[in-house]
Amino acid sequence: MALKTPFANLEPDQIDVEVMSAFHLEGRYFSVSVQLSDENDEIGHSYLLKVLFDGKTLRYETLLEVPNLILAHVSPTPIDHVALEIGGTTHFLHGTAHATSGTPDQFFNKLYHQEGGAVYLYGEHGTVCVAEGHAWRTIKPIAKSFLRAMHGPRNGPVHVAGDDGTLLRLAGNGWKRIPLNFNRSINALQVAEDGVVNIGCEDGYCFQYFEDDLAAIEAPERDFFSICEFKGKRYWGDDEYGLYVQKRLKLAPLKELGYGYAMQASSEFLVVVGWKEVFLFDGSTWVGFEFGYNKGLHAGIIDMSRRLL
Repeated sequence: MALKTPFANLEPDQIDVEVMSAFHLEGRYFSVSVQLSDENDEIGHSYLLKVLFDGKTLRYETLLEVPNLILAHVSPTPIDHVALEIGGTTHFLHGTAHATSGTPDQFFNKLYHQEGGAVYLYGEHGTVCVAEGHAWRTIKPIAKSFLRAMHGPRNGPVHVAGDDGTLLRLAGNGWKRIPLNFNRSINALQVAEDGVVNIGCEDGYCFQYFEDDLAAIEAPERDFFSICEFKGKRYWGDDEYGLYVQKRLKLAPLKELGYGYAMQASSEFLVVVGWKEVFLFDGSTWVGFEFGYNKGLHAGIIDMSRRLL
């Protein structure tokens, strides 16, 4: 049964619709978390959706609906999902089963699932928790910075990064600090299978780190929020243009999507989250869908032929 939303007295242009996370599940199915809020973020309502989209047909079903803001979700398998509410409540979905859990007394705003590995929760005061069943175990912090990005290769250690140039590597059950000798906030992080760490910051400051060597990547003066490898290429997302592809130590414009807030990749699709949009790239063709609100949540297919090239 759908919950009554708190937006009955607001006009559609007074309601902010934002996609928080999106993952390719299998076939033509995707999981998407959508957050609704008023202009002052005083009221919120959120959905975790299972979307069927083949480029021409778009349908969705609601897996979870909460009268609050969902900040992030991950989908470790096509039937397993973890969603994080503001305030710390986490929802664990397995098929039709649903369990909830609280978190430690810090502010957490991100989730990360390492392919083939664990689910992590992270946020302020350098705090990271790892899921154990439906509970969270805190990994002893060694930094006080706000953590903004997390990644690890399938067969390598997880890294987490954030404010003040903080970069940490998980070694066993504890963190090891990697000194970068700069104090910029790190918003985007991607660790390649060969151990190269790719770092995206504000104002076009982008780097590669490997074995104590930090090399600058030439990039436009924009804020970078996401990095992802797909079919042998590395893609970077910013807050103004959209998507870039890395060529040696330079970022080249690829697709003007407007925003590349988050990215995930499967063997079939690069999934890019914009503002209220989800874009899909198979290596040659772009398709996408977007959400809106007018007396109820709705979704529509994006005409990519009219999208800026």
